[in-house]
Amino acid sequence: MDKTETEALIAKAKESGPVVWLVCDMALQTGLRVSELVKIQIEDIDFKRGLVMIERNKKTKKVREPLPMANSLFQHIRKTLKAEKRHSGPLFVGQRGPLTKRGLQQIWDAAIRRAGLPKGLSIHCARHTLATHMMSKTGNLRLVQKQLGHSSPATTANMYADVLFSDHQGALNDMFG
Repeated sequence: MDKTETEALIAKAKESGPVVWLVCDMALQTGLRVSELVKIQIEDIDFKRGLVMIERNKKTKKVREPLPMANSLFQHIRKTLKAEKRHSGPLFVGQRGPLTKRGLQQIWDAAIRRAGLPKGLSIHCARHTLATHMMSKTGNLRLVQKQLGHSSPATTANMYADVLFSDHQGALNDMFG
């Protein structure tokens, strides 16, 4: 997703309520897999250091890793939890209790529809979007690798180090004057 599509999604997610906004914002700003998002407990969030402990499955071994959060996401989580008066339990809760992977995907899909974006943009696209933009902004493959939890930088490079269309076009536009 490009910047315009991401902004449109977030704008519609904000209009759709706190759960929808938090799901979309967290997916876009962390690049976590839906299986990682759904496991986050409020107790996993370190509000003093601005990080969240993520449970990752590293080839059958479960590993917990600290993942830094952007200040805007950190503040968003804090404000949402304060408004809901929640201090423990799952981060993502719907009207009928903790959300499942399918529940997060359905929330994402509905937000995509409301934003008028193409149907095929799954919640996993948020991961690709973050990785591609982070790579474009920083040029730091190792940073992107750490964010995504890949064991090999080759995996990150092969899957997520795409050239953004805007970067490609910009390079051509500036080529000869």
